[in-house]
Amino acid sequence: MEKTEYRAVIKYLHLKGITPPETHEDMVKTLTDNVPSYATVKRWVNEFKRGRESVEDDPRPGRPPTATTKDNFDLALSMIMQDRRISCRQIAERTGISTERADNIVAKELGFSGPSPFDS
Repeated sequence: MEKTEYRAVIKYLHLKGITPPETHEDMVKTLTDNVPSYATVKRWVNEFKRGRESVEDDPRPGRPPTATTKDNFDLALSMIMQDRRISCRQIAERTGISTERADNIVAKELGFSGPSPFDS
């Protein structure tokens, strides 16, 4: 089961008025393996008591992945089609993104393979 599915079960049982120990015990009996710990069940019950509605993870702070955009995909593809020997480093320099992101776009997103991502 996914984490959100466990949380949905916890929320459902909480709304039925079942206590955290009973909820955890029920999950252990029903699901046997891969059950969240009692501490996790208790924490989520407390979240729902405080009024939380969502069982999804909250967004985490940090920089969003801005380099992996459709525009950068298209630009990298265009550069590759013009010069099949272009390096990830050259793509990174021309697009203004890191060599790691350029390599990710070329290898994982566009499906090209070749020499090291930090080739010259």
